[in-house]
Amino acid sequence: MIGGRATDSQRALLELRIRDGDGNWQTLTTMLDTGFTGYLALPEPFVRQFGLALNSRRRIASATQDSTVVPSGISKIAWSGRERAVRVIQAGTRPLLGMALLWNHRITIDAVPNGSVTINPIGG
Repeated sequence: MIGGRATDSQRALLELRIRDGDGNWQTLTTMLDTGFTGYLALPEPFVRQFGLALNSRRRIASATQDSTVVPSGISKIAWSGRERAVRVIQAGTRPLLGMALLWNHRITIDAVPNGSVTINPIGG
């Protein structure tokens, strides 16, 4: 199980561990975004802070269907007790955790201030 909390500003937040560019684990607060079909989106200051190597480019479409090309790369995160390689894109104004990472999981949100957010694998 992966846990988080709902906020009084109606966001579902999760603490995520990510390996930085030196191989050390860092903690990152992410927001669940079911409209984001990727794995993990990080604003440029977070990419710099964690020293992530985003050595490729990826075309993405925004919610308004505008298309743009952004830096992209593979980073390691801790997920369900395992180290997992995921695609990270440099985009947005806050760290987002998307549906590609949530796929094959049950998400439960107690949608009240400080309500619990739980993510459990369901197979697949």
